[in-house]
Amino acid sequence: MDTAVPPASDSKAARGAPVTAVVFGRRYRLPGTPLRRRALGWSFIAGGMLSFLPVLGPWMFPVGFVILSVDSRRMRRSRRRLTITIGRRWPKLNAAMQPKRP
Repeated sequence: MDTAVPPASDSKAARGAPVTAVVFGRRYRLPGTPLRRRALGWSFIAGGMLSFLPVLGPWMFPVGFVILSVDSRRMRRSRRRLTITIGRRWPKLNAAMQPKRP
C-alpha cells in the first residue's frame, strides 16, 4: 500500500514551488533539496579560493553566499540588508535589481 507522507517542513521546496534566487532582477533556479544547495554553494566558495586558475576566481564567492543564503536565516538577513543599502546608495542600480515582471 502506497501512502503519501506529508512534508517535514513548510519550506518552498516542500510545497513543490521551485526554489529561486533573485540577483540584479534575474531569477536563477536552484536545486530543490537543501543538501544539494549547500553542496553547490560550498563548491562555489571553494572554487573562489582557487582563483589562480583561469575560469575559477573571486566572482564565485558572492555566488556561493547567495546560494547558501537561501537556507540560512542569518545569511539571508545579511543579503537583504546589503540589497537595501545598495539600493539606497545607488538608485540606478536599485532599479536594475528589481525583479522583472513577466
